[in-house]
Amino acid sequence: MHELQKEWAQWKYFVMARSQREYLAIRQLFSGNHWSEEKREQFYLHLNIVKKMPIDLKAQKNAYEHVWGYFKKVAAPEEKQQFFIFLNQMTEIEDNALPYLKALAQKYQMDYLLTSHLFD
Repeated sequence: MHELQKEWAQWKYFVMARSQREYLAIRQLFSGNHWSEEKREQFYLHLNIVKKMPIDLKAQKNAYEHVWGYFKKVAAPEEKQQFFIFLNQMTEIEDNALPYLKALAQKYQMDYLLTSHLFD
């Protein structure tokens, strides 16, 4: 189960950026630390569904705000302002917030975020 928890951590924000429903369903699989082969199969089933889903702008902005939470105590006020400008300007076609979050993750060495599939 530990390996699957690590894998879930890498996919968490990717999933959150596409479907709150799928995010909650996968999170539920990991609750209680009771694991089975059936839950493992369900995890990969949900993950494969999400990988085929289009971007949901509202879900994506929500996920980015969650990622921003890692920076709120370390980022400069100008960085915060720039992030929220990018976030508010986001469209399905234009997304400057994601590369900005990745740059901040690199700058502040947020290893947990740098392994996230959100940045793939």
